[in-house]
Amino acid sequence: RSLLLYALASDVAGHGMIVSPPSRNAVDRHLPSFAHGKSGSDSCNCGNSHRGCDSGIRAIADGQACLWFSQGCSIFCPSCTGIGSHSNRSLCNSAKNSTLPKYAWTMNRWAVEGSVNDSYRFNPWRAPGAAPVFDACGMAGGTVPSQRGPGDAVYAATQFATMGDLGSHTLKQQPSGTVWTAGSAVEVSWGIRYNHGGGYQYRLCPADEPLTEACFFRRPLEFVRDKQSLRWNNGTRYSIKGTFVSSGTFPEGSTWAMNPIPRIDFDSVSSGQPSGFTGCEMVAKGASCRQFDPPCPWDSGWYSQPGRTNSVDVEGACSGDWTGGVIEDHVIIPSDIAPGKYVLGWRWDCEESTQVWSSCSDVTIIPAL
Repeated sequence: RSLLLYALASDVAGHGMIVSPPSRNAVDRHLPSFAHGKSGSDSCNCGNSHRGCDSGIRAIADGQACLWFSQGCSIFCPSCTGIGSHSNRSLCNSAKNSTLPKYAWTMNRWAVEGSVNDSYRFNPWRAPGAAPVFDACGMAGGTVPSQRGPGDAVYAATQFATMGDLGSHTLKQQPSGTVWTAGSAVEVSWGIRYNHGGGYQYRLCPADEPLTEACFFRRPLEFVRDKQSLRWNNGTRYSIKGTFVSSGTFPEGSTWAMNPIPRIDFDSVSSGQPSGFTGCEMVAKGASCRQFDPPCPWDSGWYSQPGRTNSVDVEGACSGDWTGGVIEDHVIIPSDIAPGKYVLGWRWDCEESTQVWSSCSDVTIIPAL
């Protein structure tokens, strides 16, 4: 039994997706095999992929929206390896250091920066935007089929995509009905399936241009910093104080938001922790398992995901592998942007793992009145 739990702990990796506006990555959500949160690979919204669940406001991100990512990606490397999800070293032997201010760390906050105990210092969030990706809209399953498995690199083939497909090439325009006005602040949201800390950014690329990182890098969006909130699947909303960072980011000076939902480790060894880390026993038992205090004050503990028992897949009211709701932000559409059709890109750089999650949504921008 313990060996099975350890295997699960080693294989499960961060998963997430944009929820609003609806994304191209959720194109398969209307297929019968993905109805009500079910999945033939790994459900993006439910603890039990076979039974599914009522995913509430997250239902527009059913299907395999959370399975578009890149893995084996270290900061300042030229490319991703596609292999595994945890590493305490640079995967290209880069000598460049982490640039993230320590106040925005989401993992291992007690470690001395740059020390041997700073085991996540080469992972994407430690220099936001500096890790490479396979594709700006994600790769189906996070790697090529021959490397399926580690890091929960899975994807069930459908009429829309198969494992290893690149989102910017494979996923067609999916009109979301979202119309934004230049110069306005607009609401966006994303959801976690498996939490690995880190942080995220929203950005734009004209829909008639190639959807590359270079295109999205030219148009990062600024956050309205006092309007971050959590919204539960039943519609309840709770405002929180977000943590934002604009130094040590890429593109230089662009703003990223820290993932406000704290990671809950499985145990003291299988999540890339440094040697000697203690206080967290399988299955997620002990105060040290949770990386920082949750943003909703009534979160007093955690439990197995609904649909599972005695599982490493745990969540609290606003912590861990939180499928109970979404993280909402408001971002500012530049006042001088040309009107037209755009793709909203969302990028989540993980800190615990060498992974970057990506989603792309179609929007229309109209001139200010």
